[in-house]
Amino acid sequence: MAEVNNYQQAPPPAGSSGGGSSAIVAIVAIVVLLLALWFFLGRGGGTDNDGGINVDVNPPAAPAGGNTAPATPAPATP
Repeated sequence: MAEVNNYQQAPPPAGSSGGGSSAIVAIVAIVVLLLALWFFLGRGGGTDNDGGINVDVNPPAAPAGGNTAPATPAPATP
């Protein structure tokens, strides 16, 4: 007849608990979610605050006459 081996694990000691790493992962996930919401939904300020952004761009004026030839022409190539 075949031999049957029955292995049993000892119960965990009283007072020990598991799941500590799961709690840390859950806390980190909540913090990341809160930071993403804060970043995408206004960064904690009202909508009337422009954040001090200045978009006044003053490019130099174009020369009169459009495309004009340079004052000194390029040397001729042989």
